[in-house]
Amino acid sequence: MSDKSVSQQDRRRKRALIVFQVLLYSYLLGLFLVQLHMSHERGW
Repeated sequence: MSDKSVSQQDRRRKRALIVFQVLLYSYLLGLFLVQLHMSHERGW
């Protein structure tokens, strides 16, 4: 029974880590796209 709870907790931790990574990378990609758009608007 303790093994099952540990595996559930581990799975939940892995899922939280994946969600965090997806949010972080989408945020960085958004910043990059904004920079790209602004440099394009400026005519660089």
